[in-house]
This record gives sequence, C-alpha cells and structure tokens, in this order.
Amino acid sequence: MKASGRRFRRAFFVSATAATTAAIVVAGVTSSAVGAQPKPHTRASQIGSGYPPPGGIYTSFTNCPLLNPLMQETPPASDPAANGLSVAACVAGDVTSGTLTVGNIVTPIVRPVNVQFGFFTPPNASFGGDNTGGIANYAGGILPPPAGLSAMLSTKPDLIPESLTTALGCPGTNRVVKNLCQQAENFGGRYLDVYGLAQSAGQLTNFGVLSWTQRIKIKLINPLLGNNCTIGTVGNPIVLNPSLSISGGQIVTDPNPAAHPDTSVLETQSTAADTTFSAPGVTGCGPGGVANIAVDEALDTGTGLPAASGNSLSLTGSFDIAVTEASNDTSVPQPADNAAILLSAFKASTSSEHGPGHNISVAQIKQLFKLGN
Repeated sequence: MKASGRRFRRAFFVSATAATTAAIVVAGVTSSAVGAQPKPHTRASQIGSGYPPPGGIYTSFTNCPLLNPLMQETPPASDPAANGLSVAACVAGDVTSGTLTVGNIVTPIVRPVNVQFGFFTPPNASFGGDNTGGIANYAGGILPPPAGLSAMLSTKPDLIPESLTTALGCPGTNRVVKNLCQQAENFGGRYLDVYGLAQSAGQLTNFGVLSWTQRIKIKLINPLLGNNCTIGTVGNPIVLNPSLSISGGQIVTDPNPAAHPDTSVLETQSTAADTTFSAPGVTGCGPGGVANIAVDEALDTGTGLPAASGNSLSLTGSFDIAVTEASNDTSVPQPADNAAILLSAFKASTSSEHGPGHNISVAQIKQLFKLGN
C-alpha cells in the first residue's frame, strides 16, 4: 500500500471514530465510558445475522450490517462515483458514565450502553434531505444493525434524581394530577421513582469527522405515567449536534493482511459534548386519553420543558471501528469488495492475535482532513 494510502488510513480511522463515537454516545444518551475497562459480555440477542461472534481485535463487533446489500455497493476509489473514497466499516461503542441535562432534569449516566452500526461510502454520495453537513462521501451511508434503528442502542434506564411528586409539582390543582400525586405518595418506592431511557428517533445524519446529528427521544418510566410517556417524539425529537474530542487511540491491523488487505481496527477514548440543543416538551404521560393533557402540562412545568437553552450532554467512552478500504489500494486486485473482506476477517478471527498498532493524534486528523485549528 502506498504511503499516501497509509496516511489517509490514519486520518480516516480517527475521523470515523470521532463520528462514530458521537453516534454511539448520542444514540445512547445514557453513556460514557472508561476506555481501559474490559468490554461487557454480549448477549446472544445482540449478535448480528450472518456471522458468529467474532474474536481477537473484532470481539466488539457483534451486530454489524455487513450482509446488507448496500454495504457492498461502494465502488472502487478509481470510479468517479466514489468521489475518491471507498470504505466499509463497523462501529462498536461501550459507555458507562456521563451527564445529560434536559430542562431542569440533570441525570447522571451510570448504566452501560452498547451501540453498533455500520457505515460506508455510497456511490455518488452528496448532501441532500436530512444530510446537509458533515462529509459528503458518507451522506446516506449509515446503516443500522439487521434488526433496524432500535437495535443501534442496547442499554437500560437511568434513575432521574427527581421524584415523580417533584416533577408533577404535587399536590397540584388538576384532579388527575392530584390523584397521581396521592398514589405516588401512598405507594412510594417505584411509584416515586422516574427513570429515563434514551431511544432513537431517527437516522444518524450529517456524518462528519468531529460532528454529526442524532435525533432521540427519552422515555420516562414510572407505573403511573403509562407506556408512552416521552420527552420528544419521532415527529418532534431532541436534535443533538455533538462535537467530539479524542483523548487517545491506536490502529491495530488484521493479523492476516494477505487475506484481508487494508483491514484494521481503530480503538479510541473520546468525549462527546453538546450544549446548544433545545428540548421539546413531555407527551403521552398519564392514565391515557384526554387525561394525559393535564399530566403532560404538569410535568412540563415541573421539569422546565420545553427548553430552548440550558440543555447539555457530556459523555466519555471507548469506541472501536473496524474498517476495510481495499478499494482504495491500487496494489490490490480491483474491484475489491470492502464489506466482503471485512466479513471474512470477522469469520476468521478466532484468537487475540493481531498485527502492529500505530498511535494516532487529533492533529493528524485535522491536518489530513483540512479541518483547521
């Protein structure tokens, strides 16, 4: 592989990780992680179709959409439709801590979060639709796991440090709200606790090197609030635009480069943050029907929603990207199927053996992608 290809690779891996990290973090919105910690065991339900759980440097990538036909559509870099870039990649992120502030609700993120998806460079990719920024080569090139968008995120609810009675402004003046307040006070325990669960509310867009866009909603969980109580909806989501900072990482090459050319894993520790997003109000909370209106209004008042400002997200995590860019390499017979090579590497990974690692820096990313200071 030419030196220019190696330079590209370093930059690509880091930048992709940045965007990936963002996606991972934001999709979870209950996440942050300690990069040095071992990755959690993956449940069987998380395993993607088409390949067994991979090992070695690919252990994290259990749910990548490598069999999606779209992943195999990337033309070689020499094809004008590729816009000079041809890659297929899988993302896996594990996060365990952080903070999310929405309105006057400040929630520490303590439950583990695992996020997985794939991305590639589609032919003739360009800005359009919901993709109005980021890198044009990736526009429309984000693919969820085989089970769909909801499978991008695997996590559990986090406890919101505000009781239901506080959120409702108990005792309240409305009859329905008063009744909920009385039940919460009488039963106590889980009837007082409110949990927040971040859920996807749309596709990842504006996929860039150090920024991206992610739409989410937060489900509020309490027996008295029903099953459809959320902050934001698919039609009116929380729209996050995090920026990413990378604290460290390395690229590790595949142990069999002859069989899996230009295939590596980027491992990083990163922090994603956004302090400029707005948050919609609460909807669908309460016993059901028209009665929900008063409960929604009480919760909005008690939680300071909708909130045009004052919201914030700060999440730190360890994130991995497995990528093949053989279609960029003139020393490899073309056309090369990036997705097929990466899938083959997954299937062949049965040990912890791997090739040499190379440290990377944010300065290299900015220089090679001309991102400025």
